[in-house]
Amino acid sequence: MEKHYVLLYYCYSKIENPEEFREEHHKLCLDLDLRGRIIVAEEGLNGTVSGTQEACEKYMDAVTSDPRFAHTEFKVDTNDQPAFEKMHVRVKPEIVHSSLRHIDPTKKTGGYVEPEEFRKILREESEDTIILDVRSNYEHMIGKFKNAITLDIDNFRDFPEKIEELKKYKDKKIVTYCTGGIKCEKASAY
Repeated sequence: MEKHYVLLYYCYSKIENPEEFREEHHKLCLDLDLRGRIIVAEEGLNGTVSGTQEACEKYMDAVTSDPRFAHTEFKVDTNDQPAFEKMHVRVKPEIVHSSLRHIDPTKKTGGYVEPEEFRKILREESEDTIILDVRSNYEHMIGKFKNAITLDIDNFRDFPEKIEELKKYKDKKIVTYCTGGIKCEKASAY
């Protein structure tokens, strides 16, 4: 049995006409026999799709050949069968609901930390640095980094309401993390 790829990705990049883009992108996915969920917004793309290795490679090539999405990083996993039954491509106000629509991560976001540097930060446990988990209660209850600060939020859209709780750390270096990076982009800018 042929292995299927599962692609997880997001990309903040301006899409002038999300409805028109949605139609073209949906057709591309159907032509490649991909299945999954993709959100299209003026601020970019957020998706999880699955299909054959060949179809997924063609999809990644198509996405990254568009200059708007050339810097998209795909997280690739394999599965014995398609991970989804249908293909949904929807237009929404944001690629992750955040209540931070005024923030454009292509113009402002926190600095990036490479994995080895993050491991070093975790090992050293400096008094001047805090680790902030910007995921939901459900996500950080499953697991989190040692000594990470968590916020009591059920959805990322609740993050702005909790920012007051972080004021006591204003003189410290704050390293945020989330599941795939999409939330950190806006949280760190905010």
